[in-house]
Amino acid sequence: MNVAVLTSGGVDSSVALCELATKTDYKLTAFYLKIWLEDELAYLGECPWEEDLKIVRKITDQYGIELRVISLQQEYRQKVVE
Repeated sequence: MNVAVLTSGGVDSSVALCELATKTDYKLTAFYLKIWLEDELAYLGECPWEEDLKIVRKITDQYGIELRVISLQQEYRQKVVE
């Protein structure tokens, strides 16, 4: 069975991804949605998305899971920020 896993790099989604990878025979594909607007949020200092994505990549590399990073920055700007 093919299963898509939306992951943020946080504890909950990371544990769920690891559990699925080690305790099922599912063919997993992990998705990370990039919505941060770096230029607009630069005044905040460091943005956590880069560290979160590193965590996701470490897990997907460890378990041989395909990772797709989907950029939704434009959509986020239009539908949320504006």
